[in-house]
Amino acid sequence: MTISIVSLLLVLSAIRAGQSSNPDVLRRILNDSYDNQIRPNVTGPAISISVYMLLTSIHSISEISMDYGVTMFLTQEWIDPRLSFNGSDSVDLRSGSELEASLWTPDLYFVNVKKGELHEVTMTNKQIRVYPNGQVIYDIRASLTLICYMYLQRFPMDQQNCGIDLESFGYTTRDVMLQWHPNHSVILPQLVMPGFSLSVPDTSAIIQEYPMGQYSRLHCMFNLERELIFYIMEHYVPSFLLVILSWVSFWLSVDATPARASLGITTVLTLTTLSSGARVELPKVSYTKAIDVWMVVCSFFVFAALLEFAIASYFHKTGERRLVENRIKERLHILQSANISERNRSPSMGRHTMVTEMTNNGIGFYGSNHMAYETRLYMPQTETNVKSSHRKNLMKAAMTIDRLSRVLFPASFALFNIVYWPTYLRGYLHGV
Repeated sequence: MTISIVSLLLVLSAIRAGQSSNPDVLRRILNDSYDNQIRPNVTGPAISISVYMLLTSIHSISEISMDYGVTMFLTQEWIDPRLSFNGSDSVDLRSGSELEASLWTPDLYFVNVKKGELHEVTMTNKQIRVYPNGQVIYDIRASLTLICYMYLQRFPMDQQNCGIDLESFGYTTRDVMLQWHPNHSVILPQLVMPGFSLSVPDTSAIIQEYPMGQYSRLHCMFNLERELIFYIMEHYVPSFLLVILSWVSFWLSVDATPARASLGITTVLTLTTLSSGARVELPKVSYTKAIDVWMVVCSFFVFAALLEFAIASYFHKTGERRLVENRIKERLHILQSANISERNRSPSMGRHTMVTEMTNNGIGFYGSNHMAYETRLYMPQTETNVKSSHRKNLMKAAMTIDRLSRVLFPASFALFNIVYWPTYLRGYLHGV
């Protein structure tokens, strides 16, 4: 029994001695003939590097600058036979280690990056793990701002494809071949993105041609589907209600000029402000977006309602003005006819008192002193009837315009909605 315990202690001591000596063995390897400027297996075929990414955050998606931010763990794996050693445990080389700086590492870079940085809280987030068979795992944590070209013709009912491209900067396909890790290429935990929903990424490996030669590239593409509810509540519903509000003037009297004018001007200015706010967060592109079509049509309907009021008011005011002018002319003509009749009366009629009575057919004059007579004067009935009919036609035209607008405006706007929403939602629902 005592011999067994002693033997076990000797074995454990040997294992611990081997574990503690692994870094020393690796240090001796690096000091002897290791050159970190030469890739592994330099005289043989291209070294294969497996890559996988863990995306912890996708954020700051900007339509104006056409980019987005991402925070990730980037892990690279390869075999370096020069680092093989006897042992059973791996060696972890933390950032800042002398051995870590002495190892050969791939020169990968992000093709579509604008700017990037390694995290340094509380220390540089970088680690290398070396296994006894020479397998090397290189892990870093970085934050990047990547380019994503967006096509906004269907905004806000659009879907955007954004990607991450990895490539070797200095090694052609003769030296380095990149491949996605067979078990897990891109890992997306439960990411929550305001304004977008994220699909499962699509990965591929391609060969990119350059004047300097052929380079291996890894491509990751994921689909960003914009959440529509924010834009419905923020832009579409308010503009829709403003258009309906502008139709209230059709049910107001044409005489209510202050109410109709203030309503029309208020809706036009409010919709103009709303339309400007919808475009302020978008780039100045040369094509028309879906939200532009909506805002332009809504602005047209609101402006047309204000214009309709101006036209109806013109016809109504013209009819009223001519009514007043005709009444003035009638009275002047009656008074002139009465004066002429007074001068042409016979002197034998003597002194009398004249009483003038306005009637529908003219003016009646009655005298006193037991003498009475009645003189009736008439306006030309044909001319009066024609003017009265034209006046009534103008005022009826104003009311007819309002009655037609009550039907035409809602019907036209409903027809526009029937065409607009299926056209853009069809592409949104089918991922076009």
